[in-house]
Amino acid sequence: MLALSLIGSGLGFFLLKVYDCGASVFCYNLGTKAFALYYGMPALAFVFLILLLLPQAFSTWKKFAIWFVPLAAILFAVYPEPGSGDLFSPYPEQVFQWVSALYIIASLVIIAPHWRHDTQGGK
Repeated sequence: MLALSLIGSGLGFFLLKVYDCGASVFCYNLGTKAFALYYGMPALAFVFLILLLLPQAFSTWKKFAIWFVPLAAILFAVYPEPGSGDLFSPYPEQVFQWVSALYIIASLVIIAPHWRHDTQGGK
């Protein structure tokens, strides 16, 4: 899962920073999906890296991820055209950043008790 999220991060970076397909509607839609990869996949990779170091937290975290990751993916896929940039109609990249940050924070809150347990010698 870590490797797939790193591949997705690389793909998102490539589509946003390297690949230039012009200004067509197709390119706009591709760019929106690239933002989702660019912000979402590094968040997944970060959490998977932590879970690699603390495998005992995986089963608890998985209960959260089973619901959060698909809902975030659906949000990323169907988020509408950009708004005016205010809090009531944020641009897609802002939503992707917020959702990714929320995912990292919630994951760390779920994983943290397992880290404390691991550092106390299994007590």
